[in-house]
Amino acid sequence: MKLNCKSCLEDNCNQCVDHNCLCASVRHGHKSTIEELFTKRMGEIFPTYTEFKKQMQNYVPPQYTLYDEPLEDIRPNRWITLGEQKEFCDFLSTIGYSPDKIDKLLWCASEYEKFQCAVHHDHSKKVHYIACGERGLCPRCSMSYASKRAAIMYSWIRQNIANRLDFDLKMNQIVLTLPEFLHDIDLKLFSKMIKKFMKSFDIEAYGYCIQTRHSKDPLAERYVHAHILSLNLRVGEKLIHENNYYFDLDKMRQVWKEIIQENTNVTVEGNVNLHAEYASIIYDQYRVLHMLAYLYRYPIEDLFNVQVRQQTINYVQCRQFEKIDGYVENSMKLKQIRSRVEDLLNEKKPRIVWCGLLTSTRRKDLINFILSVRLNETLDGTSYTILQIDYNLRPSFRWKSMKEIEKEINERCKICRDCGSPYEEEPYERGNYLGDNEPIL
Repeated sequence: MKLNCKSCLEDNCNQCVDHNCLCASVRHGHKSTIEELFTKRMGEIFPTYTEFKKQMQNYVPPQYTLYDEPLEDIRPNRWITLGEQKEFCDFLSTIGYSPDKIDKLLWCASEYEKFQCAVHHDHSKKVHYIACGERGLCPRCSMSYASKRAAIMYSWIRQNIANRLDFDLKMNQIVLTLPEFLHDIDLKLFSKMIKKFMKSFDIEAYGYCIQTRHSKDPLAERYVHAHILSLNLRVGEKLIHENNYYFDLDKMRQVWKEIIQENTNVTVEGNVNLHAEYASIIYDQYRVLHMLAYLYRYPIEDLFNVQVRQQTINYVQCRQFEKIDGYVENSMKLKQIRSRVEDLLNEKKPRIVWCGLLTSTRRKDLINFILSVRLNETLDGTSYTILQIDYNLRPSFRWKSMKEIEKEINERCKICRDCGSPYEEEPYERGNYLGDNEPIL
């Protein structure tokens, strides 16, 4: 019987005969037809020992997290799916919007770049989606912008205020609405009414945003209402105390009703609509971020939600059913819809007005209140201070500006989370996005 050595490919190799070759145990001896077929197939699939040894010399073991899970690419939030992106572009195309703008929206985030750690190439890779930047028109860019501004504002509040108080700082969201016949109210008068309402409850740190569109029907008639975000703190005896105003909703409704009647000279029957909810800055981070992002959003996001994501309203549905004698009517309806959409797109994003202790003019007062060393008693009766004291008996505290917070967030995105080294400036890979990071709807 002829013997073939896989290592040297020679018949009757002495090493094989002497059973010193690594393949001897596989190649020598009589085998059945199935065994020979299996041996042949395995020889085609697996490398020889020499080839395997060369591969192992260049082998880099995978990196794992603390939970023994392989490191994955760091992918930013995609915000909308490819299907939603196409559907929204089809909607704009149906109403006759500019094809150039539609093509730009359809391209947004369809390409990606990958960056690797400058020190360890086997660490987690950072993925960056190339965006169009049309945040007033593009739903994805609008959501991304609102999320980033919310993250900056949240970090600003938490680092400068929440982390330095001896009580659980909460963010309270209040929605003030008006009766339907008052939606043509002057916005300056409405702003004055909001400030009067907040002052009546001794709310000293808040911001508000007046909106004129209903989020559930953004193309409908004018709907004036206000979203207010406040912090449950008040000043007393040159110290910051907790404010529990958000518990009495009935009183808040009654006060708001009286303010409406006083400033508009109209009688309001029944109760007024007023919504209030709150979340802890430290313990309910995601809820607070949602509240902040809602104020920073563009109107285009509401249109996208009702038309595409939630599908509660189809503004071009009439075109699908009236095809014979309703052609002219359909054309007029589409023109109306296009006109309303253009008005929405050209409308400036509602401005957020910060009041009280959150304004720049009261910044020194707020810092002084926080820096006041306050003695408290622990459970064992000993006293402690709410702020750390340095060696010069001064509170170790430095106020961070919005720009500093934003800079920290931007720099953090450029650092490898596995080792803290910077990512390379140039991407090592570019490609088309194929839907591997779709948001969960």
